[in-house]
Amino acid sequence: MPRIPKRSGVYLFKDAGGRVLYVGKAVNLRNRLASYLKTPDKHDPKTALMLKKAVRVDYVLTTQAREALILERTLIKEHAPRYNVRLRDDKNFLCLRLNIKEAFPALRFVRRFANDGALYFGPYTSSGAVRETLKVMKQVFGLRMCKERRFAPRTRPCLEGQMGRCLAPCAGGVSEEDYRRVLHQAVQFLRGRGRNLLRSLKEEMDQAAVNLDFEKAAQLRDRIQAIQATLERQAMARPTSRDQDVVGVSQEGEEALVLVFLVRAGLVTGSQEYYFAEIPAGGDLLGDFLKQYYAEGRPLPDEVLLPWDIPDRKVLVEVLSEQRGKPVRLVPGKGGGGDQGDFRPGEPGVAAPSRQAKSERSRLLALAQENARVALTNRQSLPRGADPLADLKDRLSLPRIPERLECLDISTLQGGQSVGALVAFAGGQPDKSRYRRFRIREVAGQDDYAMLQEVVRRHYGKEGQVLPDLLVVDGGKGQLGVVLETLKDLGLAELPVVGLAKSRDQAGREVPDRLFLPGRKNPKLLPASSPGWLLLLRLRDEAHRFAITYHRRRARKELVASALGQVPGLGPVRQKLLLQSYASLEDLRGASVEDLRTRGRLPQQVAQDLKDWLANQEDPKPPELPVYKIKEMRD
Repeated sequence: MPRIPKRSGVYLFKDAGGRVLYVGKAVNLRNRLASYLKTPDKHDPKTALMLKKAVRVDYVLTTQAREALILERTLIKEHAPRYNVRLRDDKNFLCLRLNIKEAFPALRFVRRFANDGALYFGPYTSSGAVRETLKVMKQVFGLRMCKERRFAPRTRPCLEGQMGRCLAPCAGGVSEEDYRRVLHQAVQFLRGRGRNLLRSLKEEMDQAAVNLDFEKAAQLRDRIQAIQATLERQAMARPTSRDQDVVGVSQEGEEALVLVFLVRAGLVTGSQEYYFAEIPAGGDLLGDFLKQYYAEGRPLPDEVLLPWDIPDRKVLVEVLSEQRGKPVRLVPGKGGGGDQGDFRPGEPGVAAPSRQAKSERSRLLALAQENARVALTNRQSLPRGADPLADLKDRLSLPRIPERLECLDISTLQGGQSVGALVAFAGGQPDKSRYRRFRIREVAGQDDYAMLQEVVRRHYGKEGQVLPDLLVVDGGKGQLGVVLETLKDLGLAELPVVGLAKSRDQAGREVPDRLFLPGRKNPKLLPASSPGWLLLLRLRDEAHRFAITYHRRRARKELVASALGQVPGLGPVRQKLLLQSYASLEDLRGASVEDLRTRGRLPQQVAQDLKDWLANQEDPKPPELPVYKIKEMRD
């Protein structure tokens, strides 16, 4: 311990196999690591168990505590340590996006937030809420929602334009100046400034009536009525347009639940729950949760309301503000006892609130705490078997609760466009940051066993690869045996693996799915209503979907490449450049010669030749793609 410097940095506890058990940060590494040895009796059970398994500790020095916090988040995401707070990488939050750099910006529904200069509104926890908002935006403002970035010349608008739900800039239905005026109104509405917008629209309507432009006045009247009807439905409106996340925490014994209220533009747009069957090591659940929850790519609000203060708040404020590009405030309430009335102005990241704002923050925090308490109570009232991960552990005799599940699937059509897919679930939910796709390189023809071997070697043969608690193979005894043999060659014989196969009876009818276990001749039957069984089926169906999507994308890409091979002047290099920019022949047809020249990086004459060739060609018949029937499972 004396050799460890008194500097800021990150430390990693590792087991005998070199696997990272826990990642932590410290302003003073020597003092922090010494605390693990000086007060072993004061450790929580999870920390005590982690220390029993740890045989060594590595550390990385940093120049500032801020750098240590960033490095800690990165290492936790990379190694997924067993004893850290682990959240699935939630890239599925729903947002509305407006790219104001476009001549006629389109409103689009997206699932990823990027720091690209576009305007983002959300996140929304309910797809229904997003669709309702889109419906209002169509009816009220008529912003385009098509995917085209540049318009192909057309004289007739699309169906949305003909129905009056789009201003139809593609057909010259609106000038760029008028479209920008409507766009400004739409942005005001999405930012929660609907009442200000109503005043300006009424003034514009009155002016149009004075100018005897009754058609424009009628359009503005309809827009005003639609906005008024929408605002009347927003019963949870609050006297502020501030974006907030409100965090509530409830703990009972070894279980805990963190709930986050999403308040956007003064409206509560939804909430998210994160349940912990076992409280992670470290003793700072709230602080560790915030570091992982606000990872790169998640939209950040103006302020985050916390039920109590956390040790790293000032450093976290600095990191999050830099990440967002503008200030982010972390506003703590008083202590962990549930009284949220004592806010601390004057500290970095905490603005001095007015009496009304302070009262509103207290109300929201109390509401979040109460919802977190009720949600945890509801989970505890469920029978043990209702927890699918605990159910799997018991029914499959696994060494521990399978927090991390992975599933392998192969998709091919008579050996053509063969691909492999791996999906991952963390805590029973999809962890899309760990999804992987594999183009089969070493196997020719229809050989599913060899394809599985290739995928297993390429993925699990990587040094330092994070291993799942349970691997599911889409297939029966044959596929299971091949995967077990390959893992044994890689030195991973201890990894739990099962096979999940569909089958048919002699009449060709589908029979219930079967679960195969290593060393067992007959399949193991789990109750059809078992939560663990339903989770396995959901995992397998997600692997099917992911594999099929990639397989069909490859098939379509090869179809386009085959067609482009017939175009004079298009060699392999130019074809590859076009395939990187255009997904289909339809996309190519919709592109102008100028677009082909700039985006497709073609010479002027070649771009013109391609445009002429496409105009005289019919779409080639698409290849027969496999049809998969995915059974919808609900747990």
